[in-house]
Amino acid sequence: MIACPSPKCSSPNVADLPHYWQSLPAESPLKDRYAPPARPKVSYWAALAAVAVGILVLVEGGVLLGLLLVVGGAGWVAVVYKAVQWAEAQRAAWEQSHVCLACTGTF
Repeated sequence: MIACPSPKCSSPNVADLPHYWQSLPAESPLKDRYAPPARPKVSYWAALAAVAVGILVLVEGGVLLGLLLVVGGAGWVAVVYKAVQWAEAQRAAWEQSHVCLACTGTF
């Protein structure tokens, strides 16, 4: 049995946070407080377009500009990928969280 880890509470009245959040009515003010982390809205199209344009510029002879576009596009892909990974890790942690129904703390 899971109990609240707060030394002031220690209540055994604990629920899984995702299940508790889903059971809340839509008009509940707690719905926003316990909501899951938002999934990032990402698009790789701009970064892939930069890489493609960079390759075209390289083929046409603009070495410095082409390399700059390719490296910049690849760097943007890496940044977006890391942001997605971080957001998914936050969401996975939320899915494993609990809420104490006595003191409303999460852990």
